[in-house]
Amino acid sequence: MKLDQLNYNQLKVLLAVYKHGQGHQAANELGMTASAVSRTLKGLRDIFKDSLFVRRSCGLIPTEKTNQLIPLAKKLVDQYQQIEQHYSVFTPEESGGQFIILAYDEFVYAVQKVVNQHIMPEAPNLKFEIRTLSHDCTAEVANGDIDFMVVYEGFEGKNLNWDMFAETADLYILANSRHSIFNKELTLDMLSRYPLLELDNYNDLACPLLVNLCREIGCEMEVAGYTDSVATAMRLLAESNSITLSCNQFTREFVDMVPGVDYVRLPDELARKIRERRRTERDIGNYILYGDINNSASFNWVKSKLIYGLEKEWRKASER
Repeated sequence: MKLDQLNYNQLKVLLAVYKHGQGHQAANELGMTASAVSRTLKGLRDIFKDSLFVRRSCGLIPTEKTNQLIPLAKKLVDQYQQIEQHYSVFTPEESGGQFIILAYDEFVYAVQKVVNQHIMPEAPNLKFEIRTLSHDCTAEVANGDIDFMVVYEGFEGKNLNWDMFAETADLYILANSRHSIFNKELTLDMLSRYPLLELDNYNDLACPLLVNLCREIGCEMEVAGYTDSVATAMRLLAESNSITLSCNQFTREFVDMVPGVDYVRLPDELARKIRERRRTERDIGNYILYGDINNSASFNWVKSKLIYGLEKEWRKASER
């Protein structure tokens, strides 16, 4: 072995290829070309006198030696990242790499806007994959396969870190702009007379909050359906007499662009009841989740930019 030739970049490539099982995906994550990853793997094979990965139809399969090396490589990379974090000078314009961000549909546009307006102008070599979150990915966040999640407070999972970028204050009812609720006092008894279209994320409460509250006063509220798509919800509301409860300022901002749909703010007392029921061990609000695996300077810079940018966009939406 030629261990004196082993370096930080090679270890990062080894871990990225092990993680993805594909050279081009590892290249995207690291901000490298696929040919550069191939050359680095060749150097690693020379150092360890092992093929390290065997190509199969399903991708690159690690050898036994690679499986033995990975835990040690992770420890070394973690130490390198601590040195990088504390002692290196981080320059965004020279930084490369790829970040995966999953967000509830209500947050996706805002995340994309923050990336485009707050991050890319300063770090043009970074790449981002932003997708709608539709299932529990907390394990992938914890182990580093996903860099960030943007969600509400009702998440669960081990080895997660989180930062709140905005508290939940006002709540709104969305409905067809010709709906009769806009001419009435908003009470549970009145709201129970209309079907509820639930904007439902994968880990929301089993029974909608409005339905439970209506039952407590002896009223039954019909559930017209569930969707995690904001666009779908808007079209269904515009075509029916259903109503939707929303606490998201970005969704309210979107409603302003949709013909045929409008919103009304819930009275303070009713909003307070709903917030109390929604409260978990965390404050009710909007969160960015991330794991402990990546402590690089670029990761922490992107995290701070996301928190700042989303907080700013939320505040702007609230003031509309």
